[in-house]
Amino acid sequence: MTSKTLSKSRFIMGLECPQKLIYNRDKRFRNLKREDSFLASLADGGFQVGEFAKAHFPGGHDIVTLDMSEAVKQTQALLRAGDCVIFEAAIRYQNCFIRVDVLEKNSDRLVIHEVKAKSFNSNEERPFLTQKGEPSSKWRSYLYDVAFQKYVVSRAFPNASVTANLMLADKAARATIDGLHQCFQVVSEGSRRSAKQVAAVPDSALQAGLLMSVPVDHECDVIYQSQEHGPHFKGSFSALVDGLSDVCAGKALPIFSLHKGCGDCEFKSLGEEDDLLSGFNDCVTGLSNIPAIEPGNLIFDLWDNRAKDKQLQAGAIRLTDLTEEDVKNPDPLLAGVPLSRNQRQWLQIEKARDKDKMPYIDAVGLKEEMESWQFPLHFIDFETTRAALPFFRGHTPYHNIAFQFSHHRMDSDGAITHAHQFLLADPKINPNSEFVRALRDAVGADDGTVFMYSNHEKTTLNAIHEELEAETSHDARELQAFIESIAAPKKDAVAKWVPSRPMVDLLKVVKEYIYFPSTLGSNSLKAVLPAILNASTFLQKTYSQPIYGEACDVSSLNIAAKAWVKKDDLGVVINPYSQLPDLVSDLPLEQQAELAGIEQIRDGGAALTAYARLMFEDLSCASRVRTEQSLLEYCELDTLAMVFLYQGLMDFISIEAEDRRAP
Repeated sequence: MTSKTLSKSRFIMGLECPQKLIYNRDKRFRNLKREDSFLASLADGGFQVGEFAKAHFPGGHDIVTLDMSEAVKQTQALLRAGDCVIFEAAIRYQNCFIRVDVLEKNSDRLVIHEVKAKSFNSNEERPFLTQKGEPSSKWRSYLYDVAFQKYVVSRAFPNASVTANLMLADKAARATIDGLHQCFQVVSEGSRRSAKQVAAVPDSALQAGLLMSVPVDHECDVIYQSQEHGPHFKGSFSALVDGLSDVCAGKALPIFSLHKGCGDCEFKSLGEEDDLLSGFNDCVTGLSNIPAIEPGNLIFDLWDNRAKDKQLQAGAIRLTDLTEEDVKNPDPLLAGVPLSRNQRQWLQIEKARDKDKMPYIDAVGLKEEMESWQFPLHFIDFETTRAALPFFRGHTPYHNIAFQFSHHRMDSDGAITHAHQFLLADPKINPNSEFVRALRDAVGADDGTVFMYSNHEKTTLNAIHEELEAETSHDARELQAFIESIAAPKKDAVAKWVPSRPMVDLLKVVKEYIYFPSTLGSNSLKAVLPAILNASTFLQKTYSQPIYGEACDVSSLNIAAKAWVKKDDLGVVINPYSQLPDLVSDLPLEQQAELAGIEQIRDGGAALTAYARLMFEDLSCASRVRTEQSLLEYCELDTLAMVFLYQGLMDFISIEAEDRRAP
């Protein structure tokens, strides 16, 4: 492995865990962050914000070369020539090498502007430090990033006065034009993605204050004065920098220990058949007495575990190392009584200890809960986005946009219909009002129970309810009344109401009455779906036949006749999300390039990226049609998964009833 300089990204990675610097430069190890579509969608937004920031500094010089020595040479030449603004200024000090987003030189003063696609509200108190005067967890990595840059610049130019700013999206500001995002297009060059300005930015858009540079010199001083820098480092800031620099240069081995953040490590393999290695597994086995890791049997896998550091300090690493005392001695399980958090944790521990792969099902509690539901049943799922650069005039950064929903309906006779769907991705139209109108038409004509999975749908409707306050459309109040009928207000809402038929959260039902060991503690729908398909003989028998699709017994608005239950060589049902089609495999190369980054829409992150791509007017018609079709199929599967969940739960209840009747 070759030695590396300590860059901004490596500094933040090493701050999280210095061992990550080893795994990151060794291509034998898998890095899940490189494959995370949600992070990729955030990165695309970050690229656009970075280009928008440059528009605030007319006449700036862009250092575009990727050659380190040449970039440093060009930066030094500009700084010697006099006052200037440099984009991607290249500064090197010892083994540290940074690219400053925006560097201003004014006489002997150097001003750093670190651009982040993160929001704050200029009307509120500065959020960066806690009441104890320490960097808040929400802002910690951003503050350390800019503190590192100020450290490097100050030492590279010891005679200069160096000040530092975070340039952030201000949620107190509003866009003055439609389509601001269209001025900045995300482009791909091989594996490298970036953004470029493709249209002039009106002065009004720059003067609106959507981006604001916030001084953070005080916060940098707090960091410099601290003698503790996270779980792995004690000592001065300069010692932290030197230590990470030596690891990057290959002069020292990292010193680290297991801590609560290890569970979120990105250096994990995809399983036993993965050709790439797991850095996480190497760390755990190397720092504990475990020769090998069983999937789902570590304290990091325990659902909602808030005591990981305490458990690690006590010598626990596996679920089987934990006792009832570790989860506060939960009460015995009682049929019909919802699981508490601690009961669910102990249930997970017991299942892991006993190697019990059978689901826990409280049929009594499920039956009582489900009998309160009223037909027709409505299963809905939303796709939404919050873009850093507002799509529409009058919107703030990260304004809520609801662009898509799917709706499955089940009648009292068991008939299932993919009844409605909505997708509006027109760069000229804010979809929110049309979205609620379409949803009202879909589920507002009866008193049937409406289902969501988690609170995302409720949160979205609350955000639109607020937006409608300023609407002048003839039916704005009617749309608000519809929202009030199914969605409870948020806790801090100014206006309060009681919904007449509040949406039922199926995630809450799962947490309270059922546990699948195969989910390894996860309650996401994408984990629960394959679990319930593998557990329910009814679902396997029913959907192993092509009864679902257009003109089939179970109708679809998008999908041809399909058997959703397919098994692998080990007899395990294949996750339906992996069966969604590839978006680009049969397209010409030009269209494939247009759709780079959204080759498959199989999760929410890819859906966000797809919608953002649709919001560019210059996307070809063929690519637009293909993208919209893929979005419709993905969202349809989300509500079909909820139908599968409902039918699986009904299957469990009927089996339990038959067992009780058996002699």
